[in-house]
Formats: sequence, structure tokens, C-alpha cells
Amino acid sequence: MSRSLDLDRYRQTLALPAFRRFWVGFTLSSFGDGMTRVALTWWVWETTKSAEALALLTLAYSGPVIFGGVLAGWLLDRFDRRQVLQIDNALRGVIVATVPILYVAGALELWHAYVVAAVYGSLFMISLAGGPTVIPQLVPQELLPTANALEMLSFTIGSVAGPPLAGLLAGAFGAPNVLLVDAVTYACFVVALAGVPSLRPSTIEAGGPSARRSTVSIRDAAGFVFRSPILRSTTLMYMVVNIGSGLMSVWLPILADRTLGGGAELYGLLLGVIGAGEVASALVSGAITLPVTFGRAICLALVLGGVSIAVLLPADQVVLVAAALALYGLFTGPLTIWAQTLRMRIIPGEMRGRVFALLRTMMQGTLPAGGVLGGWLVVVSSVPAAVAITAGALIVPGLLGFRVPELQRDEDEASVSVGL
Repeated sequence: MSRSLDLDRYRQTLALPAFRRFWVGFTLSSFGDGMTRVALTWWVWETTKSAEALALLTLAYSGPVIFGGVLAGWLLDRFDRRQVLQIDNALRGVIVATVPILYVAGALELWHAYVVAAVYGSLFMISLAGGPTVIPQLVPQELLPTANALEMLSFTIGSVAGPPLAGLLAGAFGAPNVLLVDAVTYACFVVALAGVPSLRPSTIEAGGPSARRSTVSIRDAAGFVFRSPILRSTTLMYMVVNIGSGLMSVWLPILADRTLGGGAELYGLLLGVIGAGEVASALVSGAITLPVTFGRAICLALVLGGVSIAVLLPADQVVLVAAALALYGLFTGPLTIWAQTLRMRIIPGEMRGRVFALLRTMMQGTLPAGGVLGGWLVVVSSVPAAVAITAGALIVPGLLGFRVPELQRDEDEASVSVGL
């Protein structure tokens, strides 16, 4: 088994016109989303100086995902997936554009930010579940790991470039005006998808068999997940990890402002540092064959990512914090790539919409809990306490994952059909 880098996989994957158009549009949209999240977060913090207000914003962003996930799975398995993604992006672009319009008019209030975040969260799962649902229809199976790495790069490119640029623009033009960029990127994704062929659930997948028109219910999807040890264990692990991510969305801007003495620019820069680590590891993961199973790699990466966050506990210098966050991004960057490749091997094509929507809804659904917990901890305790729990939310699932036998021999499990 070769472990050398094979960067030609990226050339082969991006040479597929339909996937290339999807990926470019998805990347632009992710870039805009990264800017919007930073800009709205900073505007709420700058306006209120309240950890509770930041926690409420996190809740508004991620709470509606639970409802939206059920809707997203049904839409993706029932209608043309390309058209569903186009309508989703058009709606979100219009909603996001209302923030700079209200700001320029002098009418923007705090509750507007929460409403926009809630609408965004309600629709967010369509794109989040749409990616892994349509990718197997656009690329052959042998290129799935590389295509998944490219999808992860779409998120991380936005994480690297979006937050620092958002911080600079927020300082120069006002944070709400930054959202105009996101509205434009949504329009670009709609245009890019126009060049992608119809992606109906019954479409023949590249290199795979024809799929039936889906009659799978959300109950069937839940039963399928429950019967698969890999799907069940990785989902539970990532749910705990996302509690830590929700915590980080609260304590990181406060750490940047109060502990490190920076502003929006430093906050955006720290998020960019995380993204840079994710980009580096995602690029490598899409071009190399692992010497261990995906499951074992996931467990190890979680532990190392948690240790990196734990280094932040005593740090009060920008360089040390940035180094720890870069390592965190480096270790956690491939997590979605590895898990998603495993899931694509297991989940039948005709039920990918509902299963991926269910999985990502369950995982994203714990973000609000982390945000609320983070707001409470910062008020009654301290930022270091919130940082410590974030580290534990990575380390503990990673250690427990080593006790799941199927994660240590995932290739065997992935080849087994899990009946409905």
C-alpha cells in the first residue's frame, strides 16, 4: 500500500466539469459564510459586550438546524438536488443582504442579527447535507476521498481567508456591511450550479449502480444509523466535539479581546490560523493513503486536537495562542473527510439525503448546547474553564473511540450492507 502523496488525484477530480462547477460555487459560498459569522459575532460583541448575547447568537445560528435537517433530508431525496441547492442559496443570499441594508438605513437592531442567524440556521443543513449527498453523483468512487478533501477545503479556505478579511473590513467599514460580500457569493453559487446537470435522487451515480427513487422515511434513516456501529459511534463522538465548538464560538472572541488585548482584526486572524492548519492537513489527507484505518486516525486526531487546545489554558501571548490554534486546526482538519468517506461507503445512494441530513443535524444540534454552556461558564467562572471543557470534548471521545472495535477495522465494516 503506497503512502506517498499523489497530487494527481486533485487534477483528476477537478477535471470533472460538473464537480468543478459545484466545488467553485460551494467554495465561494463558504468563503462568504466565514466572513458573515465573524462579522455578526463581532458586531454583537461590540454592541453588547455580553457573553450571554454571544451565546444567544450561537443558539440562533445552530438551534434551528434540528428542524432544518429534517426538511433538508426530505427535499434532497425527493426533488432535483441541484435545484434544491439553488433555491436554498438564493433565499439565504436575500436574507443576509438585509443586514447591510438595515445598517445603512440606521435601523439595524440586535434582534435582527438573531433573526438572520436563525433563518440561516434553518436553511444551512440543505447545503451541509447537500454536499455529501451529491458528490457521489459527480465523481467515481475511487476519487471520493479526494472529492471529500476538496469539500472540506471549501470550508477551510473560507476559514483561512474569510475571517481575517472580515475582521479588516469590519474595522474599516462596519461589521454589518461585511455581509454584502456573503450575499454576492450566494449569487455566484446559484450561477455555478446552473452549469451542473440535473441531480435527481434516481440519477445513476458515477461508477455506481442506478438508484431507486427514494421512499425512505426519517425513521428508516434513523434505524439505519443505529444499526451501523461506525455511523453510530462517529456521530456520537462528533456530537460531543461540537459541544466544544459551540463553547469556542463564545470564548474565542472574548479571549482575543480581553486576554490578548486585540480587536476584530485579531479575532479574525486567530480563526484564520485555525483554518490554515485545517487547509494544510486536508490537502495532505486527500492525496495520501493512510497507514491506519480511518476510524483509528479519527480517534488519534481528536486526542491530539484536544491536547493542542489544552495548551491554551495558561497562555496569554498571541504567538502561543496562535500556535496552539494552528495545531488544533492541523489535527482536526481531516476529521470530516475521513468520516464522510466511511459514510459514503456504507449509505446507499437512494437514502443519502435523509441519512446525511440526519447525521449532520444530530452533530450540528449540539452546537447550541455548547454555546449556551460557554456563555454561562464565562459569566460564572472564567474563560480558562470554558477552554478546558473544549479540550475535554475532543480528548474524551477520542479515547473512547479506541474502544469501538469496528473503528479499528472500518474497511471490513464499510463493505457490509446494512439492511433496512
